[in-house]
Amino acid sequence: MNRSHIEGSAPTDKAGQCKTVTVEEAAKILGIGRSLAYDLAQSGELPGARRLGGRYIVSRAALLTFLGEVAA
Repeated sequence: MNRSHIEGSAPTDKAGQCKTVTVEEAAKILGIGRSLAYDLAQSGELPGARRLGGRYIVSRAALLTFLGEVAA
């Protein structure tokens, strides 16, 4: 696999938004602090959070569903 291609193009939805967000972005969306968001990700309680190598990625759709919004 060509790593530069993977790193340069994040998957997007029909609206052009990235399908994943960072833990920091998830914290902002949820209105919580960065440290709490990382604690929740590590404990498996942050909706849509997955460990990928040495970092976490968070599903935008899972966050929106958690917040009761419909991701169209």
